[in-house]
Amino acid sequence: MFSGLKKNSNAIIGIDFGSSSIKAIAISKGKGTYQIDAVAEAPVPKGLIVDSHFENVDKLAQIIKQLRKNFPASYKNVAMAVSGADVITKVISMNADLNELELESQVEMEAENNIPFPLDEIFLDFEVLYPNATDKSLNDILLSAARKETVITQVDCVEEAGLVAKVVDVASHAQSRACEFLFERADYDKGIAIVDIGASQMMLNIVHQGNVIFSRSKNHGGAICTQMMADHYSMKFVEAEKAKIDHEWPLDCDVDVIAPFVNMTVNHLRFDLRMFTNAPNNIQVEKVILIGGCQLMPGLVTQLEEELELDVEVANPFIGFEYKNDSDKTLLHKVGTKYMMALGLALRGVQ
Repeated sequence: MFSGLKKNSNAIIGIDFGSSSIKAIAISKGKGTYQIDAVAEAPVPKGLIVDSHFENVDKLAQIIKQLRKNFPASYKNVAMAVSGADVITKVISMNADLNELELESQVEMEAENNIPFPLDEIFLDFEVLYPNATDKSLNDILLSAARKETVITQVDCVEEAGLVAKVVDVASHAQSRACEFLFERADYDKGIAIVDIGASQMMLNIVHQGNVIFSRSKNHGGAICTQMMADHYSMKFVEAEKAKIDHEWPLDCDVDVIAPFVNMTVNHLRFDLRMFTNAPNNIQVEKVILIGGCQLMPGLVTQLEEELELDVEVANPFIGFEYKNDSDKTLLHKVGTKYMMALGLALRGVQ
């Protein structure tokens, strides 16, 4: 959450801006139970969101206005997330005896050394995590920075749609927050890999003891599979996308298109996990949690388990939720993995 955007305990719509669709969730909390109050998804025309950048705020605002009609009138506040090259998070260590003003000043000095953007071009935030594992006189601090231009563009888009931007989060943190519903007690001390495979981006976040300790993203996602299908069968992109979503493709598509795409995905993930393993740490990844729409690809889970020799779990925390509308229950039980980012953002309003 960045400067000027304060946490609010009122109802919040979590909005996930994807390159192919915008997904949103509103939740409330009763006596220890979460309820899904509304769920919605709206397609985004190709080229409006590219590499997490908004190319046309006016058109995106119109999409959000249409999406807004699916939510109760009481929901006016929004939580959203920044991702990609315009956001950086880093854990640094500082003297535990610093008071609030001293800590803030020291964080700014450290940011100048650790963040590759001028300070006047970023929103800066930090959070004290816990005492340093090797030196108890120090505290580990989570430092987060995002380019002002990116944050302000998202805020402008939401407010032009008649809503109020209350929280701007970091995408990796929102995903981790949603996945906490899936963690068992024994997972706390393990390395858990959260893999989000969307339309145009694959993001890997490794969580340990409740914190994201490694993040990596690349331009790889379901749109590549769609284009492969379109090229192979001389189809239009929109026709191939519909065939992919409906799983209504020619019999030889499994071998000629789906299998090569799955192989490509597994190889990308194997490479990224190897980068984490080669880093100086003593943490082993013991489980993979898949989120995002592209994880629905046939054979992906099985092949990941076989080749990575890890437990692979498809995320769906919505089984234990209450629902205001039965149609939302049916939807989320079927494709809930697509809404994990939106869920993690919506949780900012009820925790």
